[in-house]
Amino acid sequence: MKNSMKKIFGIVVSLVLLFSLSTQSVFAGVFSDVPEDHGNYQAIEFLKNNGYINGYPDNTFKPDSAINRAEAVTILVSAADLDLSTTEIVLFGDVPSEQWFFPYVMTAHDNGIVSGDKDGRFRPSDTITLAEALRMIGEALNVELPAVAANSNVFKDVPGDQWYSKYAAYAKDKNILLMDDNGKVHPDTSLTRAGFAEIMYRFVYVRDHSNEAYPLDFDWPTYVSDVLPFKMKYPLDYEILRYDNKKLSEVTFWRPDRRFNQFSPERTHPNTAKFVVTLDHNVDGVGKAGYFDNIKNAFGGWGMSEFDLGGFDALRIASPAVVDWYIYLDKGDFAGKVLVVYTYNGNGPISEQLRKFLNTMLESFEFNDLKLSDDDNYASVRSEILENVLVERKGAKMLELLPDGVIIETDTIGVGTGPIDYYYSAEFDITLKYEREGDVLLDTRDGLTTAF
Repeated sequence: MKNSMKKIFGIVVSLVLLFSLSTQSVFAGVFSDVPEDHGNYQAIEFLKNNGYINGYPDNTFKPDSAINRAEAVTILVSAADLDLSTTEIVLFGDVPSEQWFFPYVMTAHDNGIVSGDKDGRFRPSDTITLAEALRMIGEALNVELPAVAANSNVFKDVPGDQWYSKYAAYAKDKNILLMDDNGKVHPDTSLTRAGFAEIMYRFVYVRDHSNEAYPLDFDWPTYVSDVLPFKMKYPLDYEILRYDNKKLSEVTFWRPDRRFNQFSPERTHPNTAKFVVTLDHNVDGVGKAGYFDNIKNAFGGWGMSEFDLGGFDALRIASPAVVDWYIYLDKGDFAGKVLVVYTYNGNGPISEQLRKFLNTMLESFEFNDLKLSDDDNYASVRSEILENVLVERKGAKMLELLPDGVIIETDTIGVGTGPIDYYYSAEFDITLKYEREGDVLLDTRDGLTTAF
């Protein structure tokens, strides 16, 4: 399954890949060596369809080959919609006027995008690094650069006092560039043709969408739960853990900490992210106001706000590494229950990035009405009854959950505290042993029986 998925992190070859790509594919692509399941297909297709890139005569793109300065300048000048220079003046000794890239290099120079070295050369065949690409594309598209403190770090390996740090900060803010598990982007790494295409595409996307950040969930699939009433988009590299039994229905989206080979989601490692959806059956029948007050009192120092989610009242609580939602369901098959979302992340080198992903998941979260089958209703009712065996003052309420409960026998002597009634439900095929004095269920048995 993972081999056919697209990666969102396919920006730089040196970045840690979040999942494997197929080495062979049956899917046709925009180029013969860029199939539809290639990690950078979307970017390459966009640039090709808009006339910003061309392949080779054999209809290949050679995505894994290093891109040189001449090729990079040609792409960015085209994507920036700059008018090509008509000059015939040779400015760089290694860029003669008869070369195909001459007008593109001169256009880039005239617009302040590139300059030569101290020897008067452009070095067209040299590879281009990530840092150089960020600056060149940023200048070509005339982006508004953020302020960066010289004593700060944009990424772990991008100090704020570097000549390219503002371009890196812009790329970080707009989700153009994502870090590896060590918080690094490796700015000195030479880019491949696919890597440059990805960065160019994301810059252009931001430009063409009123400077909005590139959407992290652009190619995320949607998860539609069959046990809980929700649907949501999720990152391709998150594992999905699903629990569904008589006592608990829960779906967990888990991003393990790969730096420390995390194998279980039960602990939060530095680079862990976890998104849990579960259901509180609210067996005490607490109303919305009382329920929310309980949460507010329990987490008094946290940020809190109420909001509407799909027509239901919801409470949001948050701390730096945690954002939780409590959605009070007051209609439908889940009426009286509370849909709960827990999200948290570790405090490691990519904590800020992990929180971005979790928040994007929350933004896509929707209530999705789920009709309970008879089996689902039975499991839910049975689970609630079993949870309240031997709980005083809950027996009568549990009896009310039986759609057709009838007394099949009464022991008037009981166990010394009063009469014992045996209730049977034919629909659920279950017998409940009930003590009137304490209003308590003493036990349950499958089938019609008084042999407890």
